[in-house]
Amino acid sequence: MRNFISAKVAIVLLGCSLFAVTADRTMQAADDKQSYDNSVLNFKNALAKGDPQAVAGLLDDNFQWIEAHGEMHTKAQVLENLPAFAKDNEGDLDVRTLDLLGDAKRVLGIHHDQRFAHIWVKRPEGWRALVFLNIPIPPQRSENTVVPKAPSDPNADCENPCRTLPYKPENAAQEGAIATWFRLKNSEWHPNAEVWDANSDENHETISPRMDLPKLEHVVQLTQQRKLYGEKGANPGQPVLSMRMYDVGNVVVQECLQGPKGATKPVTFVMRVFINRGNGWKIILSAQTNIGQAGGESN
Repeated sequence: MRNFISAKVAIVLLGCSLFAVTADRTMQAADDKQSYDNSVLNFKNALAKGDPQAVAGLLDDNFQWIEAHGEMHTKAQVLENLPAFAKDNEGDLDVRTLDLLGDAKRVLGIHHDQRFAHIWVKRPEGWRALVFLNIPIPPQRSENTVVPKAPSDPNADCENPCRTLPYKPENAAQEGAIATWFRLKNSEWHPNAEVWDANSDENHETISPRMDLPKLEHVVQLTQQRKLYGEKGANPGQPVLSMRMYDVGNVVVQECLQGPKGATKPVTFVMRVFINRGNGWKIILSAQTNIGQAGGESN
């Protein structure tokens, strides 16, 4: 009888402990959401007032604003031309905010007939904007998102970005994200929907001036690519000319300038976001725009 009672007490205590942990996590998530919402509200108010000091306090030191045509602005440049930045952040529509394990927020939406991708990160001093990227909306949905193009050179090699990069990871998180990206690039170069699927988060989206693909459509596209053109059924991705990476908690943000093989100037700015939910690093966003009028598509 005593053992039975002891077992019941242990079960009750375990249940209470689990409830307390769940309640604590729920409260923390609510606090994070409130803190983020307050930061966004303060940011919008600061822009409306044209207050550079208040805006500066809500931008990460590494902040970049990339316009739809590819012009890039640092934090200092944004503060020097605050009216233009404020105007660009008016009239947001269809805003979708995705929490990334409490470490970052992925914000997608539309303004000024452009799509945008914003990344906010949680720093010790609070939420800060890290990247604001605008992407042109194509005049109509491209059929290429359904029927992939044949490779222009099936025998082309993909050293960079499939095996090497002009960047040395600074820690294990960045190493993990890059290893995942190599698998993704190789499964695009030699179409392999299964490998690509395994290395992408269920909430992944690919956004470019040519297309806007959720994960499922991307997987279907790779399946069709291999079915139509075989193992060598796609062109290599554009080589990376320069790269920066930032990590916060279980989220890594990658910023690349890419161009065709042999290029000395970039034609594409690409932002990728990776997340580790405890089952390995997976990509959750790939968003890009063209630099100037050069065009290009990095994959």
